[in-house]
Amino acid sequence: MSDAFSITVPIAKADPETHMVRGWASVVERDGRPVIDGQGDVIALDDLRAAAHRFVAQARVSKAQHRGEPIGEVVESVIVDDDFAAAHGITHGDRGWWIGVQIHDPATWAKVEEGVLKSFSLGGKGRRTPLPDI
Repeated sequence: MSDAFSITVPIAKADPETHMVRGWASVVERDGRPVIDGQGDVIALDDLRAAAHRFVAQARVSKAQHRGEPIGEVVESVIVDDDFAAAHGITHGDRGWWIGVQIHDPATWAKVEEGVLKSFSLGGKGRRTPLPDI
């Protein structure tokens, strides 16, 4: 079975000079524990990595709220796993997908500056697999 999902994560930084917004596209672990998303699901880091690689290789475009014409593109993409965190001295426990989006559309950038658009929303489809009770 394939179910649609959506994950919303706040924008961490918006740069008015370059029209770049950066932040977590998805946090799947916090302090070694899985994060439960808005639909009650857990995404494994390896599954997120595979989805992120497919997205960057095939699409890279960003749309306002998943609709309409592209308003920008993902130009930075990093999977933050334990190895990456250790290599870069990251001490917080968040693990997931960090992105940077270059906004090309002036109207969309105005909405970022006004605070109307203040988060990333990652949408997709996945296959739900029930996990055993722990």
